[in-house]
Amino acid sequence: MYTILVTGKIIIVGATGYTGSALAKSFAKDNIDCHLIARNEDELNKLSAETGQTFSLCSDVTNSQSVDESVKAIENDKISGLAYCVGSIVLKSFQTTKQDDFINTFNLNVSGAIHFIKKLQKQLSENNGSIVLFSTVAVDRGFNMHSVISTAKGAIQGLTTSLAAEFAPKIRVNCIAPSITQSKMAKPILDNARFAEQIPLKHAMKRVGQPEDLAETAKFLLSSKSSWITGQIIHVDGGKINLET
Repeated sequence: MYTILVTGKIIIVGATGYTGSALAKSFAKDNIDCHLIARNEDELNKLSAETGQTFSLCSDVTNSQSVDESVKAIENDKISGLAYCVGSIVLKSFQTTKQDDFINTFNLNVSGAIHFIKKLQKQLSENNGSIVLFSTVAVDRGFNMHSVISTAKGAIQGLTTSLAAEFAPKIRVNCIAPSITQSKMAKPILDNARFAEQIPLKHAMKRVGQPEDLAETAKFLLSSKSSWITGQIIHVDGGKINLET
């Protein structure tokens, strides 16, 4: 039997998204303590009731004061993991992008992660913790219309490798780079009948990713089972990274 070993509380930011909630539910099945952070109180209440896990609100992950408020309840807890599951999709031709597209996307995906890491670094270091961030296969493959999100997620990958070096050996830092996965932000794309038919064919595994695909990888990286893994960009992408089509 495969047993996940976690020595302290896991913090899941963006807990009410598809991946964040899948991760929370998976940890709950193993009776592993998590604290859930998101901006929608109704969804947090529902997820907390289902998993038995505590939660706090963060109305704006790009605002350091809002982040500070969201972690007050756990500032004295033993914390061994942080999963920053917040993300966005902005798909535009480069010519139609505006400066704010790049700034806002960077702040949500990168600045938010930085705020939480800074706040929790001491506790993570004291408990030989693990941080999991999220990128996209588009950073390494290069896709049309992806300049905004690839710029931000490219920064996430750089942050991953830099912090892995700086925080070692006390904190491990890894990044999951998925292809398109069932999620709130991908729903408009996957609800399009033409895209829904074509997208699976562009992956070696011939299907769209599921939140559980990402959550189970994150769960492994947040546990002591992955204690010799740090600074890695792990492609959970149905083989997209190596597929030519």
